[in-house]
Amino acid sequence: MQTSVHSQRHGFTLIELMVTVVIAGILAAVAYPNYTSYVQRSRRADAAAVLTSVVQAQERYRGNRSTFSSSLEELKVDPAAITKHYDVNIVNLSGAETLVSGYVVTATPKDGSPQRNDKDCVKMSIQVDGASVKYLATGQGDRVTSNTCWPR
Repeated sequence: MQTSVHSQRHGFTLIELMVTVVIAGILAAVAYPNYTSYVQRSRRADAAAVLTSVVQAQERYRGNRSTFSSSLEELKVDPAAITKHYDVNIVNLSGAETLVSGYVVTATPKDGSPQRNDKDCVKMSIQVDGASVKYLATGQGDRVTSNTCWPR
């Protein structure tokens, strides 16, 4: 009777383990940038939704008054969906004290927000001038990126 010299081995070798770690690292290196890009686009869509809700609230407000509002609180708009990542402001279009002829509502990423890394949509705006509505956006270096930032 002969006994087997080789005993049965259990587990993984170091090489097998290292190959698995390398494959997982490559997958993570590809997946993480795609994930962060997806999250940025999602937050950008939230900003667009709040900006359009401000425009709708302005139309309701002006239906009862002769001017537009310069205050989100006065419009009763709750920008809670984006206040963590964006600042939303309403400014007068014509430079006068009241917002009679039009306004621009703008969303800009807050300091410290990951949206600061969004190179395509540094600032998103909707400009209302009478019956004209323009969807505007600028990326880094003040390049126009309206088609990238606003869904069509």
